[in-house]
Amino acid sequence: MAQKSSSHIAFIGLLFLASCGSESSKSTISQGPLPPGYVAPSPTDDLPIADHPEYVAWSRFPVGTAVVRKKVVSNDSATISVTTTLRLAQKTPEKVVVESQVTVDRPEQALVENPPMKLEFPASFRLPEGMKLEQFSLPSLRAKRIGEETRQAVGIEYKAQLFTWDEVSQAGPMTVKLWRCYDIPGRMLRQEINGRTQTSVEEVVEIIQADGQSSKTEN
Repeated sequence: MAQKSSSHIAFIGLLFLASCGSESSKSTISQGPLPPGYVAPSPTDDLPIADHPEYVAWSRFPVGTAVVRKKVVSNDSATISVTTTLRLAQKTPEKVVVESQVTVDRPEQALVENPPMKLEFPASFRLPEGMKLEQFSLPSLRAKRIGEETRQAVGIEYKAQLFTWDEVSQAGPMTVKLWRCYDIPGRMLRQEINGRTQTSVEEVVEIIQADGQSSKTEN
């Protein structure tokens, strides 16, 4: 499971009610009574504003910078390769836009190249009530940082933060290890997931600079 480019962050949807009306001797427009048990959303103006972690991570790089990750998922019957390319398409003081393209390679099947998708990350957001910024900086709410390790990617050594945690999916419990580094576009250097029925390893295999120069992992 990728860092969900992690590639892995939750947002709170707020419900806004819009009503319109006009005072007239002839007609009145009304939306009718509210449903039983309705509770109006709490105002958010007093909630603290925080820098968005994804904006902070991507805004370090010039537009056009890209990272390629390869994930290999294996079980008893097959091995699937998933290649994800993330490219910084736009950067402004208000937001960054990251283009994500995923290609899936299954045994004895045609290569599937999915169309690119655009992901927008605002420069800042209001912290939901009761949440701390440290929680949004983690790759998962269950993650714990257990130290630092030096790992190599595309022929370069990086000092990475190491996180570990347990997740539960339809396939059962899983143990996740993630190496994260801010010198890597998208921050994710490597991720390992070990479950009861399958394992996956995802790591950076190429970094493309804005000027087109590329560093790749040697096969």
